[in-house]
Amino acid sequence: MDKAVVSIRELRLNFRAVKRKIEEYGKVLITDNGVPSYIITAAPQEEKKERRPLPDYYAILLKHQPKPLTAEQAKSLHDENRGDR
Repeated sequence: MDKAVVSIRELRLNFRAVKRKIEEYGKVLITDNGVPSYIITAAPQEEKKERRPLPDYYAILLKHQPKPLTAEQAKSLHDENRGDR
C-alpha cells in the first residue's frame, strides 16, 4: 500500500498517529463518512543552509574602545583637572 487511509475523526483525535503515517507513507487519504475526500502529503524539506559564524563582538568593541590610561597619564590628568588648590 503506497498510502494510508484515515478518517477525519481519527485525524482530529489522534494527529500524532496520522503524522507518523504521513512520515511513513508520504501521503494519507482522509475520508469523510467513508468517502475519500482529502489527501495530506508531507511538505518538501528545505536544504539546511550553513550558518555564518557570529561576529567577534569583543574584537569590535576593542577596536572602538580607547586605550586605557597609564598610571602616569591618569595622575597627569588628575593634576590638570584639580588646578591650583
